[in-house]
Amino acid sequence: MKIGIMGLIASDLSDVDYNLIRKAADWGFRGLGAHLTVPAETIPLDRAKNARAIMDDVGLEFLQLWGGYPCIISPDESVRRAGIAQAQQIVKLAAAMRAPASGVRPTSLNPRGDWWPHPDNYKPETEDRLVDSLKEILKAASDFGINIVLETHVTTTLNSPASIRRAIERTGASNLKVNLDPVNFVGDLPTAFDPAPMINQLFDTLEPFIDTVHVKDFYLEDRLTVHVTETVPGTGIMDLDTVLRRVQQWNPAGYAMIEHLPVNLMPLAQRNLAAKIQALGLPLI
Repeated sequence: MKIGIMGLIASDLSDVDYNLIRKAADWGFRGLGAHLTVPAETIPLDRAKNARAIMDDVGLEFLQLWGGYPCIISPDESVRRAGIAQAQQIVKLAAAMRAPASGVRPTSLNPRGDWWPHPDNYKPETEDRLVDSLKEILKAASDFGINIVLETHVTTTLNSPASIRRAIERTGASNLKVNLDPVNFVGDLPTAFDPAPMINQLFDTLEPFIDTVHVKDFYLEDRLTVHVTETVPGTGIMDLDTVLRRVQQWNPAGYAMIEHLPVNLMPLAQRNLAAKIQALGLPLI
């Protein structure tokens, strides 16, 4: 398997230069994704193409382009349509940068954040709106010849392996994939203390649709009731052995991605993950 990184590029791409991308290669990463902090349509095309050219010069694979947009599950049709339009702009920019995939978050009905909980996130009519939105975003992706990759979480409409697969199959699209992120499905104490069944269920249900796998770690805070906090891989209680064995089973050349870390901890995360892969006797490409 190969190790990739998300989080090194989280900007308007103006900071992407040779030295920044060279760092990722020197740390041992083979590929990376980018997350936009401004609307895709505000980024000059020359800047985006220059960022991709630098990745090519360094020899790193550009895997996915992500960005923010208004809620695509909103019952307010004007909000939902604005979200679809901005997600389609990210698709357009991803294609211009020759990325194979553009990322889509399911968003949340909680006005305070895309990943914060809301009771209506779990309603059937919310899933209906999500599927309708995805179909329109997928049409744009098909027109540009790229994939859409879903990010999922227990707090969102895509809150279980079954709901994720159901949404994918309801779109009828062959270019809809998923970024498998097991830590995002640690939602209770039994799962936290024994995550292997959850990990295996995710892979068993979604393996045909996986694009990349996020390999993260977590610990439980000593607070009431459940507070799950992400940490550097190899320093928490996640069952990384099971995750990595399932990554290898899914695709020996697939990407195990590190994310949600400050830049100063990215080299440690890569070293820890590489050491774990090698300790398990798995090939590291």
